[in-house]
Amino acid sequence: MQAEPAPSHETRYTLCVGNGVGRLKLAEVELTLGDEGIAYELDGRSGLRPFANLASVRLQAVHGGPRSPWEALAELAFSSGRPLFVHSSSPWGADDPERDTVFIAFIEDLHRRLVAGGHDHVAFRRGIPERRYRFLIAVALIAAVVFGGAGLLVLYIALSGKAGFFEVAGPLIGVCGFGLWIWNSVTRSRPGTYDPRHLPRDVFPE
Repeated sequence: MQAEPAPSHETRYTLCVGNGVGRLKLAEVELTLGDEGIAYELDGRSGLRPFANLASVRLQAVHGGPRSPWEALAELAFSSGRPLFVHSSSPWGADDPERDTVFIAFIEDLHRRLVAGGHDHVAFRRGIPERRYRFLIAVALIAAVVFGGAGLLVLYIALSGKAGFFEVAGPLIGVCGFGLWIWNSVTRSRPGTYDPRHLPRDVFPE
């Protein structure tokens, strides 16, 4: 398959960005994508970070909470200097549909430029790192035992006639909903690699 040519012009995106330094509020940064790299100003430092120094791109889903939409994070790691973390959320981590749209446009544009530029040295990863994923699996198994047991207890109470259907329906639906949320967390966070021509849209913001 022949690579789609990248845009020859620069494109600017305003998104919430971090560089691995702990902060309560994310910085709103204008990211400028060009054919040679990505330029921005953060924490008093500005300039172009060339794609030639880009080591990897990691796309991952971010927990929005059981009742909140999923957000997304793009980690851009370079051969030197701090990584760049681009978020789809607001500065305080809340959902913002307009930022979701800008984030997706930025990710699509970035990958078009990387493919067209022949940057085969870049590693494209999805999900969270392996060590964190193993910890997530352990937590999910413990939660499955605890909440699965609670669900069975509620079901036993209903079948034994000790409580009416409407009395147990709410708790049972709640247990099932929480179990589904845990399952989605595990599947969306699954680590792996992806083809930059076919983005893993299951980790995109909702």
